[in-house]
Amino acid sequence: MIGANATTDKSMYAYAGISLDIFFGNRLVLRPSFAPGVYHRGDGKSLGGTIEFRSAGELAYRFDDRSRIGLELSHRSNAGIYEKNPGEESLMLFYHLPLGSR
Repeated sequence: MIGANATTDKSMYAYAGISLDIFFGNRLVLRPSFAPGVYHRGDGKSLGGTIEFRSAGELAYRFDDRSRIGLELSHRSNAGIYEKNPGEESLMLFYHLPLGSR
């Protein structure tokens, strides 16, 4: 997986990592993920340093066309590699569209 976040206070975070879809029947999907990334503070919150790690879990409902909607709770921190490690949490609503066909 790859992703990026930006805020109105010029903070930016870009990451690349791994995720795994765990299906419960045909409709319910749990997607844990982990990704290291780089953080630019801008005028936003200091997270302690440039290297930050993102861990998350998403619970989603899958539609017949394989698209899905879900809620993801994520945590970002530097895992103590810098002196300061305040971390931050996010709750996001996602809508996934599948690429290609089966």
